[in-house]
Order: sequence, then C-alpha cells, then structure tokens
Amino acid sequence: MPPPRCYLRKPGAIIMIRKASIELAVAIPAAILSVLGALHASSFPQQTAYLPTTVLSIMSLLLVLWAFQSVMALRRNQSSTLILEKGKARRFLLLVLSTATLIALAPALGFVTSFFIFIPLSGFILGYKHWKPLLAAGTIFSLLIYLIFKVLLSRPLPPELFIHLF
Repeated sequence: MPPPRCYLRKPGAIIMIRKASIELAVAIPAAILSVLGALHASSFPQQTAYLPTTVLSIMSLLLVLWAFQSVMALRRNQSSTLILEKGKARRFLLLVLSTATLIALAPALGFVTSFFIFIPLSGFILGYKHWKPLLAAGTIFSLLIYLIFKVLLSRPLPPELFIHLF
C-alpha cells in the first residue's frame, strides 16, 4: 500500500507528507528562479557574466534533475513519508519567511543592520530564549560582515539606513 500523501493523524498535532512531494515543491520554483537568474546574468558584460551564468546554469540543470527524480519517485510510490509536528513545521515556515524578508530588505536596511536583526530573530524563532547571547551573536556577525567586506576585501557595502537616521 503506498504511503499517504498528506493528512492529519491527530488534529493539529502531526502532519504526514511524502518526501518527494516536498522535494518537487522546492525543486520546480528553484529551477525556474535559477533559469531566470542565468538568463539575467547572461546579459552582463562578457567578463562578469561567465561565472554567474555558468553556476546558475549548472544549478538549473541539477534542479531539473532533482525534480525529475522526485516525479519518478512519486509515480513509483518509492518516496518515504515524513512525519512533522505542526509546531515544528510552523517554526520552519516562519524561519523561511524571515530569511526571505532579510533578503528582500537587506539592500534597503543595509547588510550590517539586517544581520544584526536577523541573527537574534532566527535564534528566537528556533526556540533559543536567552536574548543576551543572541544579541552578542548578532553583533559579532554584523561586525564580521563589516570587517570582511570593508577591511579585508575593500568592497563597499550598501549604505546603512540606521546610520542615516542618526
């Protein structure tokens, strides 16, 4: 008998879903985005287009292969079933949403400020309740981002919104 597609075993407690379904749901949008990225990167000047176009093209190919493997596993009923607790699934989705928000807001807020906010927030979402170490980790990581780009690589970072406010 094939494993169940997706149902609630105990109302609100456990979610069962086939692993290949999750993989397919990740692989297809990621493949589309990487193809779009490769097409965009191919419009860069020749010397700067080579590396991102190559990396994104290889990534696109691997994602399409992953999606194909997932489809085949679903068709053959060879996919294992994942059992997720609803609270952990909600926490994971919140972490994904906060990561997407970080990526979207980082250019506007500035990378140092974004990571100063994101590191403690992600630790809190994952269940870590002690704020002092989370703030220390955010501060240290932000400082490392600044030092790596400004001092070590001599590359400018986008302007920090926080600095412009004061």
